[in-house]
Amino acid sequence: MKVGEIMTKKPVCCCPSSSTLSAALLMQESDTGFLPVIQDPFTPTLVGVVTDRDLCLHVVAADRNPSSTWVDGCMTRDPICCFERDEVSLALDLMKTHQIRRVPVVNEKHEVVGVVSFSDLAHKSGIEANAIVAALQGICEAAQVPKQGTRRIVTAA
Repeated sequence: MKVGEIMTKKPVCCCPSSSTLSAALLMQESDTGFLPVIQDPFTPTLVGVVTDRDLCLHVVAADRNPSSTWVDGCMTRDPICCFERDEVSLALDLMKTHQIRRVPVVNEKHEVVGVVSFSDLAHKSGIEANAIVAALQGICEAAQVPKQGTRRIVTAA
């Protein structure tokens, strides 16, 4: 089965020059925590991705104003992506290897045409359950965080 058969087509996207507030509102409106970032509204070339976690860590936790903070400052550049014609097993391998749950899908011009999620693979792809479980274990595996002396604990006061 090909990625193009199970992906979400024409996903909601934002631009690097979008405010993080507008990105958050788009996520809220479309009930997603992931937006492909395209060059501009007229050029849907994939330049990055931004997640709800990115907004939380780089805007909210940094006490930055979401109305005047741009997506460009918190997006992941040159994200892992795949093509519509790729086998769904490749998308699953990418997710497991890179510990991600969503992959933008691009065409030959590197323009965004869709997004394939772990949920799409688990529910629609016909991939065997043991392969899905193995991938989920890889995705959820704790990342190796380098030790940095003392730990900083922040509490609400």
